[in-house]
Amino acid sequence: MKQVSIAIPTFNRLELTLKSFDKVKNDERVGEIIIVDDCSTDDSFDYLKKCLKYESKVKLFRNQVNFDCNKNKHEAISKATNDYVCLWDSDNDFGVDYLDRIFEQEWDEKTILQPSFAKPNFNFTAYEGLVISKENVAEYIGKPMFDTMLNAMNFFVNRNEYLKVWDANVDPVTADSIYFNYCWLANGGKIKVVPNLHYQHLVHDGSHYKNNVSRTPNGFYESVIDKLKHLK
Repeated sequence: MKQVSIAIPTFNRLELTLKSFDKVKNDERVGEIIIVDDCSTDDSFDYLKKCLKYESKVKLFRNQVNFDCNKNKHEAISKATNDYVCLWDSDNDFGVDYLDRIFEQEWDEKTILQPSFAKPNFNFTAYEGLVISKENVAEYIGKPMFDTMLNAMNFFVNRNEYLKVWDANVDPVTADSIYFNYCWLANGGKIKVVPNLHYQHLVHDGSHYKNNVSRTPNGFYESVIDKLKHLK
């Protein structure tokens, strides 16, 4: 049986991190759960060690310094040992139905499988079945929820292809997802919006976006949008 890795970067999120994978941890299709604590400043890491001590699938790591969200996603995926990975934010959660939809699809190393609904607020179902490429992405930029979808992540991706495309020379802060997707498309990758691939996307005061959007370089997000419009 094919198995996937779940890669979860986390920072100061004990309870949310534990909840993020709880519904799928015993599924036989999940080979491992990689959690990388980004040098949390509270007692999250110590409690994670205690809580996960007997979870055989979980591999828990801690960065010696804070990498921030973008680099820590890379760190989590780099530690995965399966070819394909569900990259997961530690404040969201998904169920067995997410895995069901993933395993119904054909897996292609150059194609990201993108959720079509980040419940309850971010509905991308208008794009279900769409395969996005550098040849057609400009047609959709600016349409309802499309740009938001490109900046949501929580997707399924080939480990090695992700690592090839990821750009170590840029720190997009809260525009990390859309910037990665730009790099992915620019390098010939595709993004398929999978019908009925849904998950729970928590909006809260402790979100990385809310707390760090002011650190995102001025005009960076807009520059990525412009680059996406000019891909060919």
